[in-house]
Amino acid sequence: MAKFVVEMVYGQDEEKRLAVRPAHRDYAKELAERGELLAAGPYQDGAGAQLIYEAPDEAAVRGLLDADPYLREGVLASTTIREWNALVGAWIS
Repeated sequence: MAKFVVEMVYGQDEEKRLAVRPAHRDYAKELAERGELLAAGPYQDGAGAQLIYEAPDEAAVRGLLDADPYLREGVLASTTIREWNALVGAWIS
Protein backbone atom coordinates (compact mmCIF):
# COMPACT_ATOMS: atom_id res chain seq x y z
CA MET A 1 0.00 0.00 0.00
CA ALA A 2 1.11 3.51 -0.72
CA LYS A 3 1.38 6.41 1.68
CA PHE A 4 -0.13 9.81 0.95
CA VAL A 5 0.42 13.17 2.62
CA VAL A 6 -2.58 15.45 2.65
CA GLU A 7 -2.35 19.13 3.47
CA MET A 8 -5.54 20.84 4.55
CA VAL A 9 -5.69 24.62 4.53
CA TYR A 10 -8.44 26.02 6.71
CA GLY A 11 -10.99 28.45 5.30
CA GLN A 12 -11.85 31.83 6.78
CA ASP A 13 -14.85 30.72 8.88
CA GLU A 14 -13.09 29.63 12.07
CA GLU A 15 -16.32 29.50 14.08
CA LYS A 16 -17.84 26.98 11.68
CA ARG A 17 -14.62 24.95 11.55
CA LEU A 18 -14.47 24.76 15.34
CA ALA A 19 -18.10 23.62 15.41
CA VAL A 20 -17.32 20.83 12.91
CA ARG A 21 -14.00 19.87 14.54
CA PRO A 22 -15.36 17.24 16.99
CA ALA A 23 -16.98 15.29 14.12
CA HIS A 24 -13.78 15.63 12.05
CA ARG A 25 -11.68 14.30 14.92
CA ASP A 26 -14.06 11.41 15.57
CA TYR A 27 -13.83 10.49 11.90
CA ALA A 28 -10.02 10.71 12.01
CA LYS A 29 -9.93 8.41 15.06
CA GLU A 30 -12.11 5.89 13.21
CA LEU A 31 -9.74 5.92 10.23
CA ALA A 32 -6.73 5.55 12.53
CA GLU A 33 -8.32 2.54 14.23
CA ARG A 34 -8.82 0.96 10.81
CA GLY A 35 -5.17 1.62 9.91
CA GLU A 36 -5.97 4.01 7.07
CA LEU A 37 -4.80 7.18 8.84
CA LEU A 38 -1.25 6.92 10.18
CA ALA A 39 -0.88 10.40 11.65
CA ALA A 40 -2.72 13.70 11.66
CA GLY A 41 -2.67 17.03 13.36
CA PRO A 42 -2.94 20.77 12.95
CA TYR A 43 -0.06 23.09 12.25
CA GLN A 44 1.02 25.09 15.28
CA ASP A 45 0.19 28.37 13.50
CA GLY A 46 -3.47 27.33 13.05
CA ALA A 47 -3.43 27.69 9.26
CA GLY A 48 -4.25 24.07 8.50
CA ALA A 49 -3.26 20.48 9.13
CA GLN A 50 -1.29 17.59 7.72
CA LEU A 51 -2.51 14.00 7.52
CA ILE A 52 -0.74 10.83 6.42
CA TYR A 53 -2.86 8.07 4.92
CA GLU A 54 -2.06 4.54 3.82
CA ALA A 55 -4.23 3.50 0.87
CA PRO A 56 -4.07 1.55 -2.37
CA ASP A 57 -4.22 4.67 -4.53
CA GLU A 58 -5.05 8.37 -4.65
CA ALA A 59 -8.68 7.68 -5.53
CA ALA A 60 -9.09 5.80 -2.24
CA VAL A 61 -7.64 8.75 -0.33
CA ARG A 62 -9.99 11.11 -2.17
CA GLY A 63 -12.89 8.89 -1.08
CA LEU A 64 -11.77 9.07 2.55
CA LEU A 65 -11.44 12.85 2.31
CA ASP A 66 -14.85 13.24 0.66
CA ALA A 67 -16.40 11.59 3.74
CA ASP A 68 -14.52 13.87 6.16
CA PRO A 69 -16.82 16.34 7.94
CA TYR A 70 -14.38 19.17 7.19
CA LEU A 71 -14.82 18.64 3.45
CA ARG A 72 -18.54 17.88 3.65
CA GLU A 73 -19.17 21.08 5.62
CA GLY A 74 -16.96 23.24 3.39
CA VAL A 75 -14.61 24.59 6.07
CA LEU A 76 -11.42 24.06 4.06
CA ALA A 77 -9.92 26.49 1.58
CA SER A 78 -7.96 23.70 -0.12
CA THR A 79 -6.60 20.18 0.14
CA THR A 80 -3.51 18.80 -1.53
CA ILE A 81 -2.83 15.08 -1.90
CA ARG A 82 0.67 13.86 -2.67
CA GLU A 83 1.92 10.30 -2.79
CA TRP A 84 4.86 10.00 -0.41
CA ASN A 85 7.78 7.62 -0.76
CA ALA A 86 8.62 7.11 2.92
CA LEU A 87 12.06 5.52 3.15
CA VAL A 88 13.00 5.70 6.84
CA GLY A 89 10.94 5.62 10.02
CA ALA A 90 8.99 3.51 12.47
CA TRP A 91 6.22 2.86 9.90
CA ILE A 92 8.62 1.42 7.34
CA SER A 93 8.82 -2.36 7.14
